[in-house]
Amino acid sequence: MRVKLRPGAHFVPVARGLYCARGDRTFVLASPPRLQRLLDDRLGELTDGADAADLLGSVVEPAERVALRQVLAALLDQGVLFDLDRAGGPVPDLATAERYGDALAYYEEHCAEPYAAFAVLRAAEVAVLGGGPAARSATRGLLNLGVGTVTDRPGPRTAAAVLAAAAPGELSELAALLPAGTPYIPVPAGDGHQIVGPVLRGVPQARAFRAAAERAAAWSRGHPAGRAPALHAATLAGSLAARGILDHLGATALGTPDLHLIHGRTLRTTLHPFTVRPAGPRWSPVTHQAPAEADDTLSPADGTADEPLTTRWSGLGRWRDDLDLPQLPFRLAALEAVVLPGQPVLLGWGTEPEDARRDALLRLLRATAEDARPDPAHPGTAAAGTTSRRWLLDGLLRVLSAEEPDDGPPLPGSEPATPRARSLLRALTHYFDRPARLGRRTLPGTDWTLVTVTHADTGERLARQWGPSAQAAAQAALARALAGLQQDRAVFAAATVGTRALEWAGPTELTALDAALRSPEVLRGRAVHARRLTTDPVLGPVPLPCGLIWLADPPTTPTRAPEES
Repeated sequence: MRVKLRPGAHFVPVARGLYCARGDRTFVLASPPRLQRLLDDRLGELTDGADAADLLGSVVEPAERVALRQVLAALLDQGVLFDLDRAGGPVPDLATAERYGDALAYYEEHCAEPYAAFAVLRAAEVAVLGGGPAARSATRGLLNLGVGTVTDRPGPRTAAAVLAAAAPGELSELAALLPAGTPYIPVPAGDGHQIVGPVLRGVPQARAFRAAAERAAAWSRGHPAGRAPALHAATLAGSLAARGILDHLGATALGTPDLHLIHGRTLRTTLHPFTVRPAGPRWSPVTHQAPAEADDTLSPADGTADEPLTTRWSGLGRWRDDLDLPQLPFRLAALEAVVLPGQPVLLGWGTEPEDARRDALLRLLRATAEDARPDPAHPGTAAAGTTSRRWLLDGLLRVLSAEEPDDGPPLPGSEPATPRARSLLRALTHYFDRPARLGRRTLPGTDWTLVTVTHADTGERLARQWGPSAQAAAQAALARALAGLQQDRAVFAAATVGTRALEWAGPTELTALDAALRSPEVLRGRAVHARRLTTDPVLGPVPLPCGLIWLADPPTTPTRAPEES
């Protein structure tokens, strides 16, 4: 048996035995000092390849020979050494080994049968499709590593490919040029960044990767590291793609399903896990009347919804804690909608930080559902909630608000009923110079009320909020108006309808509200329709319910006109 030290592995005698290291693994192998010195003296032979019989023959004592045999077996088992007789073929000749030393050493370090893997590499045909510096860099890298044939015309012998697309949208077109089932590495260019993907197969996976690449690109555009130099980023991307092909052909098991994003002035390389999501409908019709699920309010502080929705490189939004928004008298949270056109900043408000973040997350989901509308003419009001029941109620309250465009009659009495509301009203009037007028509309059959706060002199709407009572709605509307005026670093959305009271309502209140919203007096013969946005092309299942909700007359069965006699 001939053995050889793997590149990247080493051992050295220490007081407790033989200290060994390979990659990020280290261990100490107990052995007699004389054997440690023997192995250390023969390190050069082991690096080039040594005959185990010669090593054993240099030991006279039978017990030491047994110990040396056990040490060699342990080093083989731990991957510090490998058996040249089981390496999958003859050792490449000296000229080949010198010319393609990097690839050969890489396979010797990571493959169980490195010379069989190297033979596959030398015989392989790899196609590089597309143009530009990334394609040229990939071609150079593949040839330098020892790939037998690099071509731009894929055929039946093509073992793998690199797709150097000018943009993520071109990946599907390039993938369609390959024979069915051919593995490929996507390398789409971006604006100020470059992306390298894992090994994929087929056109559907190219489409899935396009969504992930575009999401990562949206994040990179606002990254503080800045834009990457285009030529240098593309050259690095081509080199990474060539190394990915090396892993694939050698079956090193080191190829990970990661998206490599090259960004920043210093060419940072960030890894992000990429998963090909199973094909399925993005929208799902909802036909049940009342969701059978718990109505516990979810707080973003527990991470259940916050983490997937705001994860760097893949989430829908990015927290903008850098805006340094004032946090008095109300808490504010800023969330940049990374995937929406223009990447708007959405503000949430509340009495606690978790409350403000939840409000911002729900605003993000409503905006996402609106942007993902199947077509511009599709009916529905964008809605979101922490449970399916709250999502449906949120949508119905918003639909009814739109049907009542005026503010309604003023609240009875000259001032709001609660001390907190009166304090908010005074702050609006005397501190922000916004004398306020409050109008209300009450949902038939309930105490739920929509209160609108307007500027008493100009008629400008400052806030609209639903609440389980006129007093609660008035206090919420005044609070929202004040929260919208306490900062100037990011602009609150126009005074759209607020339904934050739903997140604080208990199961009994929600059940009563649901029954009232579905009463004949409210529906007036119409049916409730809902379509839920169930999946995101990158995140997978959307962690909180959102979608479109609308009221429409039920379809009528056409009657046949009487036939003329």
